[in-house]
Amino acid sequence: MKTKPTRGRSVCAWITMALLAVLCSGCGQKDTTESAEETTLVDSETPNPQDVEGQLALAYKHYLGAEIPLNYLKAAELFMKAAEAGNSEAQFALGVMHQNGQGVPINYVEAAKWYMKAAQQDYPNGQYLLGLSFKEGSGVQQDYLEAFKWLDLAADHGHALHVEARDKLALLLTPDMVAEGRRRADQFRMYDLPALYKKPSGDPSVRAKQISTTPQGGGQAN
Repeated sequence: MKTKPTRGRSVCAWITMALLAVLCSGCGQKDTTESAEETTLVDSETPNPQDVEGQLALAYKHYLGAEIPLNYLKAAELFMKAAEAGNSEAQFALGVMHQNGQGVPINYVEAAKWYMKAAQQDYPNGQYLLGLSFKEGSGVQQDYLEAFKWLDLAADHGHALHVEARDKLALLLTPDMVAEGRRRADQFRMYDLPALYKKPSGDPSVRAKQISTTPQGGGQAN
């Protein structure tokens, strides 16, 4: 190891920006307390429990305050339902909400758990934040090889932020460590990734940028 990255509050360096900073700018900040009439309206829009896409769409409305009052509690509840049904996009979103303490208590262990579930389905933002979690030791035991593995997998999808994070970490590692990280990533590509998850879920033209990969809050595992 050439240089040991700092821990603790250094995590804040990569979790400064708010969720949906760009897309939320047009939504406005609305009161999270709904009137009885508003609650009835929202409840009437609650999707069928088997309708994962419907749950996801309504979760974003609650999260953004789009068309209905902003309500992180309801958003977290709906993301949880979709996440438990196996939707990688919802799993990532739920991890971010645990990271930020939005609608749920701040819990870095839970955040890392949901990032892992999304990452294992080849969801790039989940792989990215899981890699950073391993790098910083946030919610998981600090492990630079696992960090490189997940950042390398995220970089496969071509997002400049993911590529940059992987390359910056590589500068801190020995050649042997980089090689081992790549070996682990290759093993995942060849053997661990179910064929069902070769492509991340969700419509990137609509949702890919709706949950920021730089959540608020940070620190060590609870």
